[in-house]
Amino acid sequence: MANDFKVLGINHVGLAPKDPAKARTFLTDILGLGFHGDELVKEQKTLTAMYSSSSTSETGPRLEILIPSNGEGPIASFLEKKGSGIHHIAMLVDSVENALASLKKKGVRLIDESPRPGAHETRIAFIHPESTGGLLIELVEEKKS
Repeated sequence: MANDFKVLGINHVGLAPKDPAKARTFLTDILGLGFHGDELVKEQKTLTAMYSSSSTSETGPRLEILIPSNGEGPIASFLEKKGSGIHHIAMLVDSVENALASLKKKGVRLIDESPRPGAHETRIAFIHPESTGGLLIELVEEKKS
């Protein structure tokens, strides 16, 4: 069964550190990675901080530090249950709506039935880990220029 969407690559890797300040300092001061800004995602009670994944290029996949707001929300729960680590992998797609429709037709369990606003002017949706072998996958569609 063909896809009605294209996966364009990895958009970012979501990281949930137990010490976000130390992680941020490590990425910028030690590794020399570029900082692309913070954004509070109120619905998820999460502050996101986006960084380049290369010290030689601003393009390509990024690293996203996830910081729970007021010790609440899904990132706080993740840290409590699993500790620091990779929270999710975000795949860049040409159309989140088409991806969700195609995945739904294939019987894939979704967390988000329709796209929602994401950080940094994106539209996103999450696939349930039950359908991916235990991995949390985010679909990301960047703002069209």
